[in-house]
Amino acid sequence: MIPAAASHRSARRGHGLALLLAVLAAFAVGSPAVQAKPLEKGDRGDRVEKLQQMLGLRADGVFGPGTLRAVKRFQRRHRITADGIVGAGTWRMLRRARDARRSRSRARARASAGAGQGVSRSRSRATRILQRRLGITADGVFGPGTERAVKRFQRRRGLTADGVVGPGTWQALGVRGRPVLKRSRRGRAAGRPGVPVAVLRAIAAANRIARYPYRYGGGHRSFTDSAYDCSGSVSYVLRGAGRLRAPLDSSALMSYGSPGPGRYITIYANPGHTFMVIRGRRYDTTGRWQTGSRWQPEMRPTGGYVVRHPPGL
Repeated sequence: MIPAAASHRSARRGHGLALLLAVLAAFAVGSPAVQAKPLEKGDRGDRVEKLQQMLGLRADGVFGPGTLRAVKRFQRRHRITADGIVGAGTWRMLRRARDARRSRSRARARASAGAGQGVSRSRSRATRILQRRLGITADGVFGPGTERAVKRFQRRRGLTADGVVGPGTWQALGVRGRPVLKRSRRGRAAGRPGVPVAVLRAIAAANRIARYPYRYGGGHRSFTDSAYDCSGSVSYVLRGAGRLRAPLDSSALMSYGSPGPGRYITIYANPGHTFMVIRGRRYDTTGRWQTGSRWQPEMRPTGGYVVRHPPGL
């Protein structure tokens, strides 16, 4: 026979264990339940902001009429009941759409890298080697600065100072087996006919900070920073293209340059956000959490934005 005191202690231990298991179960089950709570018009918070980013909207964390319309459009497009309520089915389809965009983006990048880019890549590598030998910034673009540096080197070595890097100049640089390089005329880039050097410099600048963190106000005091917000990012790229002397905020970018879309670069700005499109590809801080980069695979709605472009581009 078990003594009464021992039986009581055993019962208390059993009760305590049951309580502990109940608490653990509540955490294990309750957290996803909270996460699974449907979103609808009038909701606010981080989950609404995440939803807006997945829809390509300005992420203000408020489920208002614009977000409601975008949700219904998405639901209709994916054959979900278009009630504007974001439940488990809509979240699942949003994730599938995001993953599909990422896959298409990677496929396009691989195709672009592999199709007809061999010569261009070779010339770009050769230009970087040249620039390193000359002791100047190695950005792979044979622009005016590189041409001046080549001519200075040629004059010092007693070569014809024509700015053309042929076998004699390569030999003087101590490099063998490289293609003839020269600056293309009318500001166009060798290996990429019709593309202005300023545009290639803008792309190079965009690539340099594409994966930098986001910080509100980042890139405003100086072009050199450890994180950039939306207008700081656009300002940095315009600076790289040689089209901006000091950083601008979103409101100032609404009157930057010339009105309307550009041939190569277009800026979309309103008082709360700005982004740009370079050669058909969106460059935007919104969406970084999805792709890890400011380069985005798809365009976003542009209603409510002022459209500008750098003159000539």
